[in-house]
Amino acid sequence: MSPAYDAVIGVWDGHDAGAALVVDGRVVLALNEERLSGRKLDVGLPVRAIAAMRAAAAGRRVAWAPCTSDPAKTLTRIFPAMKESYYRLRRRLEPPGPLHGLTQRAKYRLTQWPTHALLRAWARHSFASALGVSRRDVFLVDHHEAHAASAAYWPVWGGDALMVTLDGIGDGESGSVWEWSEADASLRRLRSLPGSASLGLFFEHVTNELQMRPLEDEGKVMALATYAAQTSTHRNPFLAWFTLTPDAAGLPVLRCSVPATDMAQAVARVVWCTPREQVCQMAQQTLELIVPAFFAMLAVATGRHAFGYAGGVASNIKVNRLIRALPGVHRLEVCPAMGDGGLALGSALATWRRVTGTRPPPFTDFRLGTDLGDLGVNAAAIADATSSRLSRPADIAVAVAELVAAGEIVMWAQGRMELGARALGARSIIARADSVAARDDLNLRLKRRVWFQPFCPSLLLSEAPRLLADYRGPQDANYHMTMGFATTPAGRAALAGAIGPDGSCRPQMVPENPAEPWYRLLAHLQRLTGTGAIINTSLNLHGKPMADAADGVVEAWLESGVRHLALGSALLSKQFPSSASRP
Repeated sequence: MSPAYDAVIGVWDGHDAGAALVVDGRVVLALNEERLSGRKLDVGLPVRAIAAMRAAAAGRRVAWAPCTSDPAKTLTRIFPAMKESYYRLRRRLEPPGPLHGLTQRAKYRLTQWPTHALLRAWARHSFASALGVSRRDVFLVDHHEAHAASAAYWPVWGGDALMVTLDGIGDGESGSVWEWSEADASLRRLRSLPGSASLGLFFEHVTNELQMRPLEDEGKVMALATYAAQTSTHRNPFLAWFTLTPDAAGLPVLRCSVPATDMAQAVARVVWCTPREQVCQMAQQTLELIVPAFFAMLAVATGRHAFGYAGGVASNIKVNRLIRALPGVHRLEVCPAMGDGGLALGSALATWRRVTGTRPPPFTDFRLGTDLGDLGVNAAAIADATSSRLSRPADIAVAVAELVAAGEIVMWAQGRMELGARALGARSIIARADSVAARDDLNLRLKRRVWFQPFCPSLLLSEAPRLLADYRGPQDANYHMTMGFATTPAGRAALAGAIGPDGSCRPQMVPENPAEPWYRLLAHLQRLTGTGAIINTSLNLHGKPMADAADGVVEAWLESGVRHLALGSALLSKQFPSSASRP
């Protein structure tokens, strides 16, 4: 019998490390280490995030919920320098050594090995020692169970559903399918996908061989695919590697003919003789054909039509759009923190259910960072130190809407920071959605991103029927930028700065809530311009993460060419705007 717990802290110490705190079943805090350390997609034990969780859980009996115990993860915990070396190599902070090819093959062979009881026992002991807690208070969660929990426990389902995880690899698996029981809020594993058939690792190899950062730039592959001609399926070598067939029960079985240790070389051979855009298109086509077919098979075999979805592959919003449109899929909910950065949250939620037997209450707000109060409380000192102009408008949302309507770019930092990569109205850089000039300024001068990667719009939910061609109603409400949509002719004009060349976009839809500054900003902009929509990108500079606290936000503002910063209740304006801001 487990001791009584009133709090759980989830921990993930791999790629995009972080921690999450559940108190009395409610998620009260979730942070990725990068937001505190300043190292983008930080790796290793998230000591700063854990310290924040301990402080917030003070006086409570805590169950600890670390994630993943496979041989590869175990080896990097025994030899932390390996983890740091791989981090620096993956982020292209240092060149590969002479043995890179051999170590890469060894790495991908090792990741195929599954976890087992001895490794789980060692992981519990290791974490108990590192955290300074009793081993009996450590509850290890497998990789894909954590992803499944992150998809299952935040929405209101109202009935049974399926949870699907598709990832790179973790605990020897590349994906899984789970039955969600509404009666007792439990997850039961229905199917595991082997690491040898990993769509996530395949896309990672494509990203790497195109000289982009794996586990970071896969979205660029998706974006660049839009600029290539369609390849016929029989001429796509990637597609020929994968087979998807039903088993005796009709459940999907995914296989890959290329061994994981040979995948990098196989992708490199295709890249060598194929234009870059075409490589991206073929890789994207492979996902767009296989993943929706996987979901369609599940719907037919199980009779379930509501799906939760998480894992790195779930970040592909164009694939998600196709899943959403399947006749057998009546509802698709993608976890906003779908990648490994959401594992700590999933571990905490799964462990709460495990140790208490109760369901964590659903939630929709993924602004789960530290509650720092009014971020602009010290704005007067900031204005003095930076020779900036300070004002405190009666409504910061109205003041910013007027600036954006006039063509200004504004940094916006309000309340608690978002969990995950998407800016959802807490740490954003915003501009007019119909402005191609603002888009170019943001892309080439401020964010310094590749030219082909589009920004995303945030728009009033009430604008969705007018601006989005395939919006069908409440079942398509997309509050967290997790799915793609096509635009109407009116949408292509109103969102010209936030759509791709195919007219698609990844919108955040904002429901009516006058208490929320983010809603009031869009509503007032609609009154001023006729459209309640903006370009919305994360408040960070290229290669750096978003910041949790005001000092990090101010640092990014000062380094940028943006004139205005809405910091809590304060509006700070540089006295002399740079060329990156259009007055």
